[in-house]
Amino acid sequence: MTPMAKFTRQMTIGQFEALFPNDDACKLYLQKSRWPKGIRCPRCDNADVYPVANKPFHWQCAKCAKAGGYRFSVLVGSIFENTKVAMRVWFRVIHMMLTSKKGVSSLQVHRTIGFGSYSTALYVCHRVRAGLVDPDFRKLMGIVEVDETYVGGSDYNRHADKKERQARAR
Repeated sequence: MTPMAKFTRQMTIGQFEALFPNDDACKLYLQKSRWPKGIRCPRCDNADVYPVANKPFHWQCAKCAKAGGYRFSVLVGSIFENTKVAMRVWFRVIHMMLTSKKGVSSLQVHRTIGFGSYSTALYVCHRVRAGLVDPDFRKLMGIVEVDETYVGGSDYNRHADKKERQARAR
């Protein structure tokens, strides 16, 4: 018999603000979640990496350095790679999307978070949704609880060409 998963309460906004007060806290959380046994090179999976001077959350691989050098950050290979949006904003959007009962549209994210443009909100929401499909991204998540889900619907609500009685009459 498999043990039951431990119930985890949803994080409140106050708890979120305390856990992620700035971008460095978000990057540290990402680093610990991504590499729990120590930082490794995303290219060659080498554990012999050293920090880049004056650049927090950036490392250089000793093995790849011989082949021309490879510097990487905590954001490489994630949905956050090559973004100008602050990490705390990303985390706020993820929190907002995962804690809302009925989902969140990009327009709602744009209004709530206060992005400069709708296209930025759309970009962030698309990346988060794409990341949720990726099995590697799922390693960064805990237990996800789904409530009040109904799949299907009555024949009355279907399009005319998809109704059961139409299909039987033919």
